[in-house]
Amino acid sequence: MEIINFIINFVSSMGLGEQLSIATGLVYIFLSVRQNPLCWPFGIVSVGIWMVIVFQGKLYSDAFLQLVYVILGFYGWYQWLRGGQDNSPLKIQRVDRKLALRLILIGLVTFVPTGYLMENYLEASFPWWDALTTVLSLIAQYLLARKYMENWLLWITADTMYVGIYYAKGWSGYSGLMIVYTAMAVLGFISWLKSYRIDREPQCSA
Repeated sequence: MEIINFIINFVSSMGLGEQLSIATGLVYIFLSVRQNPLCWPFGIVSVGIWMVIVFQGKLYSDAFLQLVYVILGFYGWYQWLRGGQDNSPLKIQRVDRKLALRLILIGLVTFVPTGYLMENYLEASFPWWDALTTVLSLIAQYLLARKYMENWLLWITADTMYVGIYYAKGWSGYSGLMIVYTAMAVLGFISWLKSYRIDREPQCSA
């Protein structure tokens, strides 16, 4: 009973926008772990609401990130449904060395100017942490949209950082959600790894 009361009080302390974003965000992460394409419309709604909240909190690069999430949400939705061979649903894949090096280079090239811009021109909160989590999350979201299994490893890293950032901003509800997201990302990696191995078994046997 005490746990239930704690959850009720915890949720009641949030604003309506935060509550809606968290509710749709939880559905999104649950469905994405299960590889259900319906995760994408829930994700689009969740990040659309959160984009407004973080912009008002002067996390500008995070707000920009949410806008890109909306765009990638529609992209990922299409890819999961039609991105495979002959317009079939996309299957789980792994990041090869060439793509990994390209993404690392893009991340490094993007991180420094983004952090500098946030710190010196936009007066953003936690500019360098904001820039780092933005770059990591953008790459992770792209990998998720293309169903690369390594997306979960980047989400684990970024979400762990967001726990501290959002708590410091006073958004305890969303900080708590990031803890849940981190745990779900671990489960997502394990689940996707099993599916990847099952999908490859017929090919290996052949």
